[in-house]
Amino acid sequence: MRRIISIILTLSILVSCTSCGLKKAENEPYSTSFQCFDTVCRITIYDKKPKKDLEKICDKLEKKCKHYDSLYNLDDSRYSVEFNNGDGSIIYKEGVHFSNKKNAVRVIGFGEEDEPLYDSIKYSKMTDGAFDVTIAPLVKLWNINGKDFKIPSDKQIKKQLKYVDYKQIDDSPGNYYLLTKMGSIDFGGIAKGFVSDLLLNELKKSKIKSALIDLGGNIYTHGKKNNSLFKVGIKKPFSNNELSATVKAKDKAIITAGIYQRYHKINGKIYSHIINPKTGYPIDNDLNSVTVISDNGTAADALSTGFMVMGLKKGMALANKTKNIEAVFIDKDNKLHLSNGLKMKGNEINIK
Repeated sequence: MRRIISIILTLSILVSCTSCGLKKAENEPYSTSFQCFDTVCRITIYDKKPKKDLEKICDKLEKKCKHYDSLYNLDDSRYSVEFNNGDGSIIYKEGVHFSNKKNAVRVIGFGEEDEPLYDSIKYSKMTDGAFDVTIAPLVKLWNINGKDFKIPSDKQIKKQLKYVDYKQIDDSPGNYYLLTKMGSIDFGGIAKGFVSDLLLNELKKSKIKSALIDLGGNIYTHGKKNNSLFKVGIKKPFSNNELSATVKAKDKAIITAGIYQRYHKINGKIYSHIINPKTGYPIDNDLNSVTVISDNGTAADALSTGFMVMGLKKGMALANKTKNIEAVFIDKDNKLHLSNGLKMKGNEINIK
């Protein structure tokens, strides 16, 4: 889950957040923060329930986050499937099963935990592979987060690129098989969005009507904050916490993917963590970032990456024809482009 999403909450939200364990005064939010998904996560609840009840809710949400982090972490995942180069034996972790198909491994069968794979295939198809759940071999090769970053050779990239193609997953009903030798699955582009949807369901079960979920910048605004819409800032790419705009919303996931979030700059060229599954190289197009706004966190997470890879023209076209999806594209000149369902007044973006 190695993508740190750079969405900045506006000052009014940041000031209202308190750290876990502080005394909860009347009408003040109750907030807890914890380390997960290689980032700091924060959940803020606006409710008058007793502090002990809110502590139990927050503890349950934190445990759920850590459970899924352990499942979907690319470095320690039940779904990370690889084939040995030597005798052809299969290297696999708990939960990955042999199939009855030659050179195939079953990568699904855990109930609720299966859903990211199902959704990943859905958004891979929707974006024609711009978002691709089988990107893991290239993610590992580039190792953007590594301390000793080195640009891979063309030969290395071509070798790994042939293992990247969501179409190499057999998604027959009831069974999902990874058919490619050396193939591997990476949920980094969808997991936090998926988990935010699960946390939202837990909040609803607990009859919480107002909360803010922040999984390292993956934001979900549940309800309203003190009867007002939440305001979430969209960072100006490559700036020091300067905002390009703020989004006013309730009951929405607001998730950004951008080339400025994690990258290396060598000889004036930026090598971003967002890799084009078709070329094998970090994206190099007309975009600095894309922010997707949706009532579904899973969709917002996956499509923000997909739109980034597609570029402004193709990404905007898909955003405008996809239901329950709006998007803010920021080009290389830091100019904003809004999907059809958005309107902007001053520095604020509203949903029509």
